[in-house]
Amino acid sequence: MNIDYSKYSAPDFLNDDFFIDSMLNPSAESKAFWKAQLDENKIELNEFISAYMSLKELHENKFEVADEVVTKLWSRIQRTNTSNIRKISKSKTIKYFAIAASIFGVIFISVLKYNSQIIERKSLNTNIFDYENIIHRQQPNKQIQLIVGNEKYDVIGKEANVQYDKNGTVRVNDEALNENSILDKDKLTFNQLIVPYGKRALLKLSDGTKLWVNTGSTVIYPRQFENDKREIYIEGEVYAEVAHENNRPFIVKTKKIDVKVLGTVFNVCAYNQDKETNVVLVSGSVSVKPQKGNASIIRPNEMYSYSDQVSTILEVDVDNYTSWHDGNYIFRNVPIENILLRLSRYYNVNMTLPSEPSGITCSGRLELKEDLNQILNGLSEITTMSYGEKDNEYKIKFN
Repeated sequence: MNIDYSKYSAPDFLNDDFFIDSMLNPSAESKAFWKAQLDENKIELNEFISAYMSLKELHENKFEVADEVVTKLWSRIQRTNTSNIRKISKSKTIKYFAIAASIFGVIFISVLKYNSQIIERKSLNTNIFDYENIIHRQQPNKQIQLIVGNEKYDVIGKEANVQYDKNGTVRVNDEALNENSILDKDKLTFNQLIVPYGKRALLKLSDGTKLWVNTGSTVIYPRQFENDKREIYIEGEVYAEVAHENNRPFIVKTKKIDVKVLGTVFNVCAYNQDKETNVVLVSGSVSVKPQKGNASIIRPNEMYSYSDQVSTILEVDVDNYTSWHDGNYIFRNVPIENILLRLSRYYNVNMTLPSEPSGITCSGRLELKEDLNQILNGLSEITTMSYGEKDNEYKIKFN
């Protein structure tokens, strides 16, 4: 190949026969060629990945094409088919970004639909990039939801402040809810705060305990606690400042573990999709008991982890696990994969990483209210990471 791809933009790649052919029907030779281009930094990686993602998206969307359009396009495509490898004309009139995605989509889908006798249909082969580890899939953009008694309330915005007083009266973003609409005021009635991905909330319970509820989390709790215990249920991640009461322990229940405290500050991370559940203690002491096994006591700057019915306790830097509740993310010697997982959940975007660990660890501080692309650009400047983005879908590569 004598073509210089170093200055190619995404539209240039999408108008290149060899690029399209090798992405849709990769051979050993084409894989080796693009691997060498990537390894030797002979192409703009972000442009290359963006083109790849656009091609993948078009392949997965099956457009309906009028017969007369297909006939004309098929005649045009046949003129460029000189071998068993599909060719697509590089006509200057076909500009993926300049005209419209639908035009390129029509050509692309037409080839798939009517050239099946010449080539075998294949999905885009992602092994060339080893994009096998999808760390987060974007979830629907829902509102924060508060369920109080028999009523459901949608809280508009990316953040919510929900507060209960000692009588169980609730205010949301400094506005009192209409108590007349709450049919069951029994203090043992369990309420719910559901925080979708991409959003966050602060929940103050009737005993004065504060819970910072992270993205993609749910908290189930009573309007008022019982006389002998305080018990809540969580899925996801919560940073808790528990009001101290000697005679009424505070218990956090998750799917895999129970955390029992009298008054302390700690972080619980218990996403259902995660293999590991962990508790990080900032101050005080807590007892952690798995569903199967004995309770363990952890102390400040320690993390209790539970995975595959095995418990471990390690000394950690608590900022790596708790700084998110202040709107920052402080990390010291943290694998970059962990940072990207937190970012993908916090911003609710699709993110895919190579299957092999990068071996990259980072230290620093991120302002989580900044634009995600700005954050990723910063990470790219200080590491060997590169990325491509389209429609909130991010593909990450480590050089």
